[in-house]
Formats: sequence, C-alpha cells, structure tokens
Amino acid sequence: MAVDFHENRTDAESDGDDLMSLFHKVLGSCNINFLFGAGVNGGPRGAIPSFDNFTDTITELKQLGLPYADGIEKALQSCDDDNKRRQVLDKFVEEFNSKQDYSLTHPSLVNLQNLLKATHKAVSLAENRHPESKRVNVFTLNYDRIIEELLDASGFFNYALKKETKSFLPFDVVGYDTGKRAFVPTFAVYKLHGSVNANRVLDADDIVFPGQDKLGSVISNFYETLFAMKGELLRKNAALFVIGYSWSDEHINDAIDSAIDNGLTVMWPQYEAGDSKLLPDKLKDRVIAIPPANSANPCDTTATLANLFEQAMA
Repeated sequence: MAVDFHENRTDAESDGDDLMSLFHKVLGSCNINFLFGAGVNGGPRGAIPSFDNFTDTITELKQLGLPYADGIEKALQSCDDDNKRRQVLDKFVEEFNSKQDYSLTHPSLVNLQNLLKATHKAVSLAENRHPESKRVNVFTLNYDRIIEELLDASGFFNYALKKETKSFLPFDVVGYDTGKRAFVPTFAVYKLHGSVNANRVLDADDIVFPGQDKLGSVISNFYETLFAMKGELLRKNAALFVIGYSWSDEHINDAIDSAIDNGLTVMWPQYEAGDSKLLPDKLKDRVIAIPPANSANPCDTTATLANLFEQAMA
C-alpha cells in the first residue's frame, strides 16, 4: 500500500512533525512539480464535471452498444470500431464545449488558486533556491485552461507548453525581475493531453482521447511535452504533488515509477481514506499518501495541500 503518514502511528504529534519536516525541505529547496487530473477542478460537483460525469457522452456510449457502466475510458479501450469511437469523441467535444461557462469564483477553483498562491509564496520566500528551482512545473491531463486563467488572474508569470507550441517549447524559461535583479517564481503548464484554445473551445483533433492506442496518440502528438515531463521529474531534489489523478494512465505511471528510482519524492493528498486502492501495484509503497484531515467530512485536496504549505511556512 502507499506509504501513509497516519497508518500504524500512535504518536500523532510526531506524525505531524515528520510531515512538516518533509514539507519544509520540499518548499525550501526542492524542484516543485504538480500532476493534476480531472479531480483538481472539484470532481463531480466541480467547476467542470470529471470525465465520467459527462452524461450526454455516457448516453452516446449506451446507444452505440458500448459497455458504459465502467465509464468512458474503459468503454473506448474495448472498442475497435473507429466510427463509433469518433461518434463518442464528437459527442464529448460538443458536451465539453457546452460546459465552459464556469466562473473562477467557484469554491473548488478558489481552493486551487489558493494552492497556486501558497506555492508562489513558498518559492518566493526560499532563500537558497537555484534559479532553475524557481520554476514550478504543472503537468495537467485536463483540456481546460483553468490553471492558466487562475495564474493570470493572480498576476503570476506563466507559460503553457502544448501541441501548438511544438516548434518553440521554452522548457527552461525562468522569469527575471530586472528592477530587483532577481529571478521570480515561474509556472510552466504542460498540457499533456491537449488543450482548448484561448476562447475555451475544444477541437477534437487537438486532444488525446481514450482508445485502444492512447499511448500511440500521446507519442504522435505530445511526445515533446511527455519527454520533457520525464526530464523534469528526473532532476535532483525533485518533488511531485499529485492531485485529482485516477492513476489510470500507464505512460504517466511509468514516468513516475522511473523517476522514483532516481530519487523523486511523490506526495498524494487523498480525498477519501480508501483512495490508496487506486494505486497500481508497481507504485504501492513508493508514494507518500496524505489522508484527509477529517475522513467524515472530506474537502478538496487542493485546500488540504494549501493548508499544509501555509503551516510549513508559518
């Protein structure tokens, strides 16, 4: 099972000290990385529904005779009919584009913005950071531009790495304040599975969509960003915070597994205490699970992590 900071511990105070000690180290000097899945936006009741809560798309699966009960991804993994797959993709894009009227004031997005602000604060305060470690990498599997919009709204220097920037991918850019003569916290947003355009509109040809050859699609269209992600996770003193990810993408899991062998620290705030069952076997005992503070009343894991960041900086 995942390494659990609360499991089999009798001394809660010592338990918290261990966690805070780790956070002090990570926020003080480590290369900070995030991996965001659909749950980062708040899950089923979030600003945008999570993948398997697109009801029109599920209905399309049902009408096409596909096994819809286990969700969109599993249904398409077993579908070898390209025409059916395209019908599902078109329906998903249509439904996705109908749900882009979200507000950045949605409670889950406020929690996410607070996490980004806490991260910016931590990187700003750290005195012994190498210029490269001023860059925070955000690897997102989501198609929306919520991260970019929140960073812009906060006034933080950021740039996105996606399919459209293939000819110029500024992987090593770090912002510099010429007035203060100092490097500034910089957020690099990696769109690993594609992205909407600046108007929040999604095009079916610009994304990775579930299917029997999902990895082939990633390699064909997003190889540079996936390769760069692997390189960032292999950096010395790298730490990865995982939020809202289902652990179901093998190419992502493989990159994490390989980087752990090289010293990567992976921390996973959990929404519910039983979430450890989601981990693939090869990552069990290799990921630090952070259980919810109150199992009876789960809260957004972005809020959990932001609170831990603030405690570590206090």
